[in-house]
Amino acid sequence: MKNIMLKTLSITLLSFAAMTVANAADTSKAETNMQIKACAKKKQGDWTSYGYKGVTFNGTCEPNADGKLQFKFPAP
Repeated sequence: MKNIMLKTLSITLLSFAAMTVANAADTSKAETNMQIKACAKKKQGDWTSYGYKGVTFNGTCEPNADGKLQFKFPAP
């Protein structure tokens, strides 16, 4: 019984980790544009938030590869 529960828990945790990694890499063009708009009229390091698909994200404005300020998640 203990062995079955341990295997089930391990598989569940691995599944959640895989889904998190897969979703983190999927940033659409629309979401990127919203992240840039969230930092309009703000300075680097300012706290901001934006909503996407019914979820509110909080973070800071940091420069992206193009030099524009874009929403970034705070470091853990």
